[in-house]
Amino acid sequence: MEKKRVILDCDPGVGIIGIDADDPLAILLALGSKELLIEGITTVYGNVEVNLATRSALKVLEVIGRSDIPVAKGMSLPLSGFHHPEIERQYNGNRGKVGLISLPEIKDKILNIHAVDFIISKVLENPNELSIITIGPQTNVACAIIKEPSIRNKVKEIIMMGGALGLDPNFGKGNITPVAELNIWHDPQAANIVFSSGIPITMVSLDVTNPAKGTVLYKETLKEIEIKKTRVTDFIYDICKTYIDKPMFNWIKKAGCILYDPLAVAVAALPSLAKTVKMCVQVETKGEYTFGQTIADIRKVDGKNENIDVCIDVESDNFIRMFVERLCSL
Repeated sequence: MEKKRVILDCDPGVGIIGIDADDPLAILLALGSKELLIEGITTVYGNVEVNLATRSALKVLEVIGRSDIPVAKGMSLPLSGFHHPEIERQYNGNRGKVGLISLPEIKDKILNIHAVDFIISKVLENPNELSIITIGPQTNVACAIIKEPSIRNKVKEIIMMGGALGLDPNFGKGNITPVAELNIWHDPQAANIVFSSGIPITMVSLDVTNPAKGTVLYKETLKEIEIKKTRVTDFIYDICKTYIDKPMFNWIKKAGCILYDPLAVAVAALPSLAKTVKMCVQVETKGEYTFGQTIADIRKVDGKNENIDVCIDVESDNFIRMFVERLCSL
């Protein structure tokens, strides 16, 4: 079977109180998916500042014994050049320091090349062969497009976790503001560049990563992983428990982790898990109250640029089964 060659662009925080466990879980799922060949991991600010995200990615690879996979550190700021004051405050708190799990230092463990240049070089060396899975802010990919516009015609596809389109009346809303999803809100200008790039994009939004769709790792299911009692499953339990004890977003009544980012990885590995519809999706970059909102124009207007394949439904039972089986097999 020919593997899908991917770069995984991410913003993981490992063992940090209040930080979603989904990024490290997504990395583990990617490494456990035989359909994917991970060409490299690039890191970006987001859940945590970029140095901590890089150390967290290195920790996941260390635990699973895959330190052979190259890691490149990326952007520390949005295209605007500054973070929202609330993010700055959080980076000066828990999101800027090591939490309950020790992390390796960066020195001599990452590539001597910026993530933006790594993306550009890999795409130019492998035209129309590389997919990019983005599960954090879009800043690295947007900067790569700005620096080397020709990659717009050479990236095979982007599978992204981000956005909220209001397709689900209860959960298809913002999680950082009433209308904006966190990854897009961090850097709407970058998302706008990526969305309008012409690169084929599949969007996994809050409309399908939510309790109503069943894309949640509940505590009782986590026990199926914990009971294996391996180094990897112990690590998975520890990072999930850190989040379950103090979740970033209190969307669910039962204890568990919403699998935002792992669903994007699963869709990259097995596209048949999701039903998609092509839509015109735009990003609000200026609104005082709507900054970072993703807006789907579902009107049938001649000449409208339907630029995104939007996931509107997912085989959640198959996804959860796949997720548990693959993580237990690591």
